[in-house]
Amino acid sequence: MRRILLAAAAVLSMLSCQKASDIPFEEVKNYFFRNDAEIPESPLIDSAEQFESLFGAAAFMGKDGQPTPVDFNREFVIAVVYPVIDISTELAPESLRLEGGLLVFTYLETTGEQLTWTMRPVLLIKADRKYMNENVRLDRQVKDFKIAL
Repeated sequence: MRRILLAAAAVLSMLSCQKASDIPFEEVKNYFFRNDAEIPESPLIDSAEQFESLFGAAAFMGKDGQPTPVDFNREFVIAVVYPVIDISTELAPESLRLEGGLLVFTYLETTGEQLTWTMRPVLLIKADRKYMNENVRLDRQVKDFKIAL
């Protein structure tokens, strides 16, 4: 009996030490940030109306050309929107986890060369609404990719 209690205590101790839990998510593709919208203060988007006021569909021909559907009755979106820049920039999702009462989205920013035009980098992900939390932190990981000539 004592061994069982010790084993149970050890398991509970290990579980309580876990600070973060991974949350499954999916990247939302083929949307652009609207020119008449302002970058939102919070990256959390929880309604179709809010999403449509910020983003437009960018469908194109071919495989995977349709925008990723989002069901706001079951899902929410986290949006990373940069200002207009003239440096080649790619954003890629890394992880979404719950740390205490904070939802932490980690993404990778890869920058490259100076462009002769401007762009607005955007990264969207969606996750199950049961994980939605008003407190969202964006954790940016930076990687510079410069080609030496």
